[in-house]
Amino acid sequence: MSLKIYKSERAAIGLVLVAVGGVGIVVGMSLPLLTLLLERGGFGASLIGINSATGSLGILAVGLFSARILGRHGAYGAIIVAMMLGAGSLIALPLVNHVAGWFILRFLLAIGVGFLWLLSESWLNMLSDDQNRGRIIGLYAVAFSSGFAIGPLIVAATGSQGLLPFAIVAAAMICSALPMLILADRAAPQGHQVIRMTGLFWLAPFVFIVGFAGGLFEMTAYTLLPIYTLSEGLSETASLYALSAFSAGGIGLQYPLGRLADFAGRQALLMLNTTGILACLVALPYAITESVLLIPLLFVWGGMVFGLYTTGLIMLGDKFRAGDLVAANALFIISFESGAVFGPALSGGAMDLWPDHGFVRFLLAMAVLLMATILYRNVRRRSVIPKN
Repeated sequence: MSLKIYKSERAAIGLVLVAVGGVGIVVGMSLPLLTLLLERGGFGASLIGINSATGSLGILAVGLFSARILGRHGAYGAIIVAMMLGAGSLIALPLVNHVAGWFILRFLLAIGVGFLWLLSESWLNMLSDDQNRGRIIGLYAVAFSSGFAIGPLIVAATGSQGLLPFAIVAAAMICSALPMLILADRAAPQGHQVIRMTGLFWLAPFVFIVGFAGGLFEMTAYTLLPIYTLSEGLSETASLYALSAFSAGGIGLQYPLGRLADFAGRQALLMLNTTGILACLVALPYAITESVLLIPLLFVWGGMVFGLYTTGLIMLGDKFRAGDLVAANALFIISFESGAVFGPALSGGAMDLWPDHGFVRFLLAMAVLLMATILYRNVRRRSVIPKN
């Protein structure tokens, strides 16, 4: 694999975490900047949503082709291309005044950002072992989520108009790529082996199911939690505080959850995440009008939801060897993005059918289904363990 150790594994991990924080800032800034840019350009809500889906297609393209590109050309040149695509697209966005251009540039931006996202996750799993993987992946989640939270604050300080905010996020894109270039091995790849993703899926299908569930819960909450809280009588300001509490849990609880994975095991963490999601969803309709209860409840719920991705990534590193990690990580991201597409669409339909609590009913049904899958897997694993 195209990774070299820089001075020490700890220093290499630090460099990747710096890159991850930068990627988080890029994502956190670019999402509101693009939405506001398109709104000023006369886009309606439906076209803005379609444009957002273009970004998801870019991430899926990264998942499908990145392992092949790395196998043939190595990481160093690919990182430079990803950096140029991302930064160049960001600079061009406020200068282009055409619908097709905005769609193309968002697709290219997603490819650049998605490649750094994939590579950083894969390298962190390569740099960790079974004893410390939970803590390192927990730090990864904290770094990305913190950058994601900082991004909108930078936009609020700079404003969304003109070239300045786009230049700042382009600079963040370049800065996030530089630590990756330090770690990238410039040596030419030694041959190329095509790895079929279907084969990787059947090696560990449950890992990718967890990734799908993480995308479903996370993006459904981000997309529709404000609509649910508004429909339950909360003000716009209170709804934003509610979403912030959800995000804060996603940041604050990941490192403790990662430590738990190293101490008590991956299965214990997964059961905690799923049980926590179930309990919070059951309590949510009763706490919705009580801010004293709602804010801490959403904090815990956010931590448990984000914890699904953290748990899945830890399990991925446990299951796959270094040579397969990039392809397996790409499939994991595809699984996450698939859940992120289906979750909001299905939950939105449930909210139309049941205006009062369709949001909670849908997610509760998905949480029960996930818990049933976990219990079924545990029973099957016990049944195949030979008895003495």
